[in-house]
Amino acid sequence: MKVVISIIISLLSYMSLCAQSPIEYFSVGNPIKYCGTEYTLAWSGQQYEKHFLQEYLPKGETLEHYNQMFTVSIIFWDRTPLEAIQAKIAELEQRKKTDPVTNYMVVKRENDYILEFIVADSTDSLMNLAEVDVHYYKQMTINGKRASVLSFYSCRAYGDDILPFIQSIPEKRAEWYEGMVNLKIDPKFPNK
Repeated sequence: MKVVISIIISLLSYMSLCAQSPIEYFSVGNPIKYCGTEYTLAWSGQQYEKHFLQEYLPKGETLEHYNQMFTVSIIFWDRTPLEAIQAKIAELEQRKKTDPVTNYMVVKRENDYILEFIVADSTDSLMNLAEVDVHYYKQMTINGKRASVLSFYSCRAYGDDILPFIQSIPEKRAEWYEGMVNLKIDPKFPNK
């Protein structure tokens, strides 16, 4: 009986692991190496017919509580990078009403844009999480179709690490931007 239970538990564990394996909708390299860190595909989703999203984490990180994450989002449409960034800025302006830490800056590079922003999460006026995102917006043609490609790096700090994290942002900014531009993300859809 113990052997049967052990086999069932092992089978359920294996099925759970298989169910959690992300689908690689498109190829951009796995792992992705950004600013000296390797990020491996951890989650993927197709939010609607023309929108694909893949999230990558360094070894030892989890989606529920990460310090660093790299994401590539692809939407097949005619929206320009400027239109996409304006939509994100509108979202951040709304967030400012409830999150006083929210702030952002935009850098234009030829026809591409980098949007860097900081947000925080607080409970009873106590900040328990701060997050900086570096979004790199590009317009590309993939398999003959126009697409917006958003590559972004997200990094977080929790609790007592928040203040040193925020203070370190200016010295990391140039590396983040250079790393994003030099990454040369070129998505390939094998089944399209």
